[in-house]
Amino acid sequence: MPPINDPALHARVEAFLVHEAALLDDRLYAEWTELFTPDGIYWVPANRDDSDPKDHVSLIYDNVPRLKERLIRADSGMFWAQDPPTRVTRMIGNLTVQADAGGLLATSKLILVTQRRGQSQVLSGTCRHELAEHGDGFRIRRKTVLLIQNDEPQINLTFLP
Repeated sequence: MPPINDPALHARVEAFLVHEAALLDDRLYAEWTELFTPDGIYWVPANRDDSDPKDHVSLIYDNVPRLKERLIRADSGMFWAQDPPTRVTRMIGNLTVQADAGGLLATSKLILVTQRRGQSQVLSGTCRHELAEHGDGFRIRRKTVLLIQNDEPQINLTFLP
């Protein structure tokens, strides 16, 4: 489908994605999970971008209850994989917005820089947000992060909820 040529809609979607990135960078994960629809999915494939998460291993493949379960563990004080927490900054750009079955498909490029225990890491890729209109904003039905490094050994991705 061709991109939607509506500057106001594009600006609203961009503002939503920038808000989402800020919540993640600031480790406001509870607020981040509220951006999802109740049946929302967060998926980070491993090895191939076109794999079926039900048949292949994924770096992350979580529904909203599973995301919230991760947050309980992360807030338990016993989450050693994030002690100290990873410092993260995300940059998003090259946004396109298309009509999608029942909503919108927002595709953007991602550069994610991390710092933890004296070690920096740069991850990059493409994010696909399937969005549903919600009041005057949006909710995420499905977020897919296609890391270009998804077939390489990963240092520590526990900063991705």
